Amino acid sequence: MELRQLLRTLRRRWKFAVASFLLGIIGAAVLTSAITPTYQSQARIYVTATSTGTLDAYNLSIYSAQRVASYADLAKDPAVLQRVIKQVGLDITPDELGPRVSATAVPNTVILQITVTDEDPQVARDLARAEGNEIVKLVATLEAPGKTADGEEQASPIIARLAGDASYDANPVSPNLTINLAVGAILGLLIGVAGAVLRDMFDTSIKTPQDLSEVTDSAVMAIVPFDSSVPKHPLISDDEGSRERVEAFRVLRTNLQFVELDSKRQMLMISSAVPDEGKTVTATNLAITLAQTGRRVLILDADFRKPRVARLLGLENSVGVLTVLVGRAPVEECIQQHESGVDFLATGPTPPNPAEVLETQAMRDLLMKVRDAYDVVIIDAPPLLPVADPAIIAPMADGVLLVTRYAKTDKDLVQEAVDRLDAVDGRIVGVVLNMTPRRAVSGYGYGYGYGYGEEIEAGRSMRAATKPRRASRGERKQSQHERTR
Repeated sequence: MELRQLLRTLRRRWKFAVASFLLGIIGAAVLTSAITPTYQSQARIYVTATSTGTLDAYNLSIYSAQRVASYADLAKDPAVLQRVIKQVGLDITPDELGPRVSATAVPNTVILQITVTDEDPQVARDLARAEGNEIVKLVATLEAPGKTADGEEQASPIIARLAGDASYDANPVSPNLTINLAVGAILGLLIGVAGAVLRDMFDTSIKTPQDLSEVTDSAVMAIVPFDSSVPKHPLISDDEGSRERVEAFRVLRTNLQFVELDSKRQMLMISSAVPDEGKTVTATNLAITLAQTGRRVLILDADFRKPRVARLLGLENSVGVLTVLVGRAPVEECIQQHESGVDFLATGPTPPNPAEVLETQAMRDLLMKVRDAYDVVIIDAPPLLPVADPAIIAPMADGVLLVTRYAKTDKDLVQEAVDRLDAVDGRIVGVVLNMTPRRAVSGYGYGYGYGYGEEIEAGRSMRAATKPRRASRGERKQSQHERTR
């Protein structure tokens, strides 16, 4: 992975990396607090050799250093440890005390350093003091030269003395909070970065216009930014909501003008692969944006299972398509007007068999009638994959606009939706990348609302709209038939 890709991944997954970093610190702090603190005490023994007349000072120092190394090995002798336990008055065994005692010869010196750790600083000091005393006694016993021929005691060639009292430190040596926090932070950061990279590698959701174009083989008509005010203000206006979002729908409106649809009458079906991708809000706002140019626009709610357009527009859903199909009222009486200039035809009562209703000749006649009466008819259809309804409507429309949601819609699902439309000769005229984070949207020219950003995006959109599209199955069959004639 290149550095630029890594930075792009961390930019998308920064929350995961930061969470791992903080969890590493918190985990280290919790672990540190759970560990019983231990304290340390040290005793230093100075070992010197007396001259016997045969060794000079240099050789005496070497001799003393060699003896110190031997005494370090004897410091953990069970007999020595047992005497230390008895001296301090502890109820433990030499095997339990052994791991807490260490003896090392200080390099280039004749000093033997005794180190003892314990959960009580005073006990650690008592043990170090007792260990030092026992080593001194052990040296005196081992180095005793015996008596001369005259019965006199000879002077010991090696003398060990305590170099002061054992140390006392009220600050624990373990655990070390600073080091543990640093290690936890580093581990958390490494796990966060590695996890972000792995998540990005295995994430097959749509996150860029390039991803969407490759899967659908269609032009990206608009990149609609995420706006937290949508639940309260789903409809676009100049006074409420995000200006970037308003501009995105204007770009969508402009790009649709370059699509090879009938120049006088257009019927466009809006759908998505799965629910919760924002296709109803997109359809409604696109209709409003088209109406702002003075065109006669009708939005028809064909989602009999979950009709939502009426609620968005604040209109009634009691009469509509089904009312017309069963002959209870003409279509003109069922159409409602919205203050934005958009006409609206609701679903009406919910039928028990929506798919069968959509397949009727009456439904085809209704669509043909409203198509002739309006400049643009926007059909809000159900998602493609859960139900068969949109696949029934798609061949009746002039084109399909597919809405996908940033970082949620899976590429495989989008591909399956495209294949389903292709199977019924539905024509995808373009795709919309919806709910895109602002940091991603700004890179495509929406960052400033007006000025050069808009002109750049318009140019890009025009070039994208003229990109060769994949022919539908019906078009491919017709082309093959013409070639064989």
